[in-house]
Amino acid sequence: MSETPQQTALFNPSNGHLEQLFGYIDMGDLGLPDIQRPFVWRDVKVRDLFDSLYKGFPIGSYLLWRNTVDGRAHQIGIKEHVHKDPNLLIIDGQQRLTALYSVFRGVAVKDENYEDRKITIAFNPFTEEFRVADASTQRNPEFINNITDLFTKTSTRTFINQYLEKLRKEKDNLKKKYLLISNKIKEKEELNKGDVEILRNKIKSSEVFGEIRIFWEKLGFSEKEPVDNEEENEEENGTEETDIVEVVNDELSLLSANDLEIVKKTLAKDETNDEELISSRIEKLYNLKNYPFNALEIVPDLTEEQVAEIFTRINSKGTVLKQADFILTLLSVFWVEGRSQIDNFCKLAKKIPEKDKKESPYNYIFEPMPKDLIRITVGLGFNRGKMKDAYAILTGRDFATKKVSTSLREEQLKKFEETQTTVLDNTNWHGFLKIILGLGFKNKDLISSSNNIANAYILYLIAKEKFVLDHKELEKHIGRWFFFSSVTSRYSYSPETQMDSDLNYFKNARSKDDFIKLLTNAIESELTNDFWEITVPNKLLVSSSKKNAIRNTFFAGLIRNGVNILFSERKIGDLFDPALKKRKKDLEKHHIFPKNYLAQTFGLDRRQINQVANFTYLEFEDNIDISDSAPKDYFIDIKNRYYKNKEIELKKVLADHCLPEIFYEMDYKDFLRERRKLMAKAVRSVFESL
Repeated sequence: MSETPQQTALFNPSNGHLEQLFGYIDMGDLGLPDIQRPFVWRDVKVRDLFDSLYKGFPIGSYLLWRNTVDGRAHQIGIKEHVHKDPNLLIIDGQQRLTALYSVFRGVAVKDENYEDRKITIAFNPFTEEFRVADASTQRNPEFINNITDLFTKTSTRTFINQYLEKLRKEKDNLKKKYLLISNKIKEKEELNKGDVEILRNKIKSSEVFGEIRIFWEKLGFSEKEPVDNEEENEEENGTEETDIVEVVNDELSLLSANDLEIVKKTLAKDETNDEELISSRIEKLYNLKNYPFNALEIVPDLTEEQVAEIFTRINSKGTVLKQADFILTLLSVFWVEGRSQIDNFCKLAKKIPEKDKKESPYNYIFEPMPKDLIRITVGLGFNRGKMKDAYAILTGRDFATKKVSTSLREEQLKKFEETQTTVLDNTNWHGFLKIILGLGFKNKDLISSSNNIANAYILYLIAKEKFVLDHKELEKHIGRWFFFSSVTSRYSYSPETQMDSDLNYFKNARSKDDFIKLLTNAIESELTNDFWEITVPNKLLVSSSKKNAIRNTFFAGLIRNGVNILFSERKIGDLFDPALKKRKKDLEKHHIFPKNYLAQTFGLDRRQINQVANFTYLEFEDNIDISDSAPKDYFIDIKNRYYKNKEIELKKVLADHCLPEIFYEMDYKDFLRERRKLMAKAVRSVFESL
């Protein structure tokens, strides 16, 4: 008699359509275990998901688990549910399902900042394009600005009829706008943001798109919207975002007469609406609620630790951010209170505290994520710089033997708990941040790398807790380290590997003097004369990125030194003081050699124009006055208005901003070369004063 084969798989297959899953969520029968993270997807990721659904692409399967965690679970969305305790939990696929449920049902979700958030996705039936709803989709009558309305507010037929009626009424209005834009192009007037969006939509939906494909990219448009990755890259590449309005106006000014004529013909072309086609596309969108899904349901008799292991295994090829998820998973399993402490600290660090609140981690320069706090705890408590080591610590895996034991897990978890208390202590936290603020880094816009903050905090805590440096010593030595690691971009690339190496290096310290000596030697070995005189001006200051570390330390130095805004009585620090909540236009980044002057006179491209050495800050009114004038023209005007008989004062202003005295008469390339040298000297001077 043959034996019945034993079941080896830990799951059973399941399938259906999305509306079924939404029904379970509505009732409260399908929820999330506390081992899951909050909703972290950006809206563009949700947009891409709907684009995949609409095109019929597979969107992955879900992993479900029958609830055996005794109430340690929560619902999806923030509304009340019929059943308070879910009996079915989603272990893998939370982000996808939460995104879909939020949009299909119009329900707010708790996001990574612990705020209630509604996701609004727009759809254009003409182009079958999904967009994150914003002012531009509201202005464009072709867009259904919030597809949730289609799923929740009325019948499909009524919705379609109302949409088509509104579209007919807006058609004449759009014709007028097309004419205005065409006239602006003809008269060489600059287009505003609304004009650019209308032009973009007209070109994209036009039947003559093929004729203008050649210079589609010239106008700064992209056939495919940029994709925002769910996961955060370990390396911070410092890519600068492009101002689309600026690009379009720049490129329109450079287009040939033939190209401009094609644009104008496109704007003048009268297009008829295929209402039957539009209706069918809206119906197709509505029917996405019946999109099929596949799921695997974990057998119900597994422990929560086994489920956590499954969650880890199925994500084992994830990136750094997902490694943090594994740690949060384990904290939820082994130390619920600790997980809650991390989440609460991150939440409070982002919110201005209430008046009666005595202690809060809130600050203006660093909003920590759970992964940052985990890495700091592991670095301080275990001298490990890699996130993967936290997983080994909390599972009780010995680093030498690779074996796992319960006793070691308990021992290491206790140490983790003690260390986390130190990390989350507000006195330590603000003592460290005060050092960074004192260096002139008054705003998070000046922090080139969040890893630099997190890793400097580890060394601060090591210096304070292990070697008992007093506050003056901490201010000096940790300040020097942070400035040093900023100018060298020490933690911008492969930060975990670098920090692991640094922690191994500082293990050799046996006393306060040892620690200070090691820190000083590490700094001096890299900040040599060649670094300041060759590397900084010839390499580090050449990049045009707004994340350029030398740029940020340069402006931090100006703030620390109390330098005024160029040609103004106000301080540069005012620009970066978030407490003042100034309007964006009060102060502006300024091209010393104006961009249009360089483009029109010398034909330079954006990268050449937007060099770090070509930037400073002006008050808004001065920037308007300077406009596109040649440097010599605007400088003589400013000199005559504000600095008559004030030659010494003017020289100091120029010197403070590292501007050569006769910058306005220099060749642009010579000016960049000379100013880079002056900026490098200024940054070095600030560092040597610490």
